[in-house]
Amino acid sequence: MRSMLVCVVAALAAGAALGAPPPQDGPQVLERTELAGGLVREKILFAGWDPSDPVPAIAVYPKDAARLPLVFLFHWFRGSKEVLEPWARDLAPKGFFVVVPDLHLHGERSVKGFFARPDLPDLGEEFAVFVHQSSIAHSARDFPYLLDGLRGRGEVDLARVGVGGFSMGAGLGMVLAWQEKRLGAVVSLAGACDYWWDVTKVPPGPKQDEKRAGYSERVRRLVASIDPWTRTDRFAPTPLLMANGRKDGYIDIESVRRFAEKVKPHYAAAPDRFRSLEEDVGHECTDTMRRAADEWFVRFLKAPPAPPAAAPATSAAPAP
Repeated sequence: MRSMLVCVVAALAAGAALGAPPPQDGPQVLERTELAGGLVREKILFAGWDPSDPVPAIAVYPKDAARLPLVFLFHWFRGSKEVLEPWARDLAPKGFFVVVPDLHLHGERSVKGFFARPDLPDLGEEFAVFVHQSSIAHSARDFPYLLDGLRGRGEVDLARVGVGGFSMGAGLGMVLAWQEKRLGAVVSLAGACDYWWDVTKVPPGPKQDEKRAGYSERVRRLVASIDPWTRTDRFAPTPLLMANGRKDGYIDIESVRRFAEKVKPHYAAAPDRFRSLEEDVGHECTDTMRRAADEWFVRFLKAPPAPPAAAPATSAAPAP
């Protein structure tokens, strides 16, 4: 059992190899299809921070468009880029270049059959935490490579970039919100914002401390390295929308409220750039949440350009 677990951990750390070779000189467009409604769909293979683990993604955008705001959408735990493609197809017609990548260990980056293993729970809670948090941490390191890989694409305006996601994907968005200062909008749908509360499912206090102490030093370092709770002073002024369910059995709504109260003072100079929504639902993304997310991207990434500066006044020429 121990040797098998070591092999699984090694495979997770390295990532699964894709059939296509890793990109050498930037992203590779593997497929291009024109969709109904004047949209284009591309399958793109990006280089990630780990040369052995390139990042496949789906891009959807309006045909013949130029300098569009760029939005990345991130899927949930055990999901893949395909599960969020419908959202990409809905958002792109609003005037966005939308990219949905496979996150680390997921989709085409997964270890074949790993999540389908009937004995996965036997590997223990700590191992599940390690997989979940590694997916977020590794994908956060990939993100600058994806962003820089789109330089030179005339359809993309890298001065207007947003990210959004659901559940684990929302957690990744929260990490990027404090790490990546090139972002102009962040949307977290049913996402965690206090990672120790999330992984232990225990509110802060002696019981949580005891449970945290039971994890290995490796896992404690991993969670601490990306936890948004300890970086609330690094979010503003990036526009941040959080939407969560009051009945969510995975993300305690009290953890969300506690985070909102802690981060809100940092938005005092621009309070309209932070919003926390609640619905009387569980761990889900409702139509209301999706509409709010789309409106957030439109509001902060598609603002009308500033009016041109007035020409300097000139005196009239004297009459002959």
